[in-house]
Amino acid sequence: MSKKNKSVSEELDDMRSYKSLNSSSSGNELLHFFVGMILLGAGLFLLSKRVTVHSSWYVWHLGGLNMSSATVTIPLIIGIIWYFFNSKSIGAKLLILLSVVFLILSIIMSIRINFVTTSMFDYVLMFGIIAAGSGLLLKVLFKKRD
Repeated sequence: MSKKNKSVSEELDDMRSYKSLNSSSSGNELLHFFVGMILLGAGLFLLSKRVTVHSSWYVWHLGGLNMSSATVTIPLIIGIIWYFFNSKSIGAKLLILLSVVFLILSIIMSIRINFVTTSMFDYVLMFGIIAAGSGLLLKVLFKKRD
């Protein structure tokens, strides 16, 4: 059939099929990515404004022995002295490494994170924005490519 002899319904069907072929990507992926990033960032910002962080001295409970986090530095000092006395000793290096790891763990374990009382509207808004932003980002990042 020539173009002149096609009916209106056939012309509409041709336009619909052409449109569906050219719009296989549902919207602008770059726009979805940036909107998702903005929504996720805004939601995480609002959430972080409702959280308080406290730090205090931490106590290690090892059996019946209670050690504060400051006593973790004693093996570090001993390891440094030992290292300067004998720099080739593997035991000194190991003691320093373990002391630094325990010192970092004691700092992390002394942190207390509390969620401040908030209204239900703010709570739903924060987590709704985070979910919407995450959904848009996941949609763009895990989309099947042709």
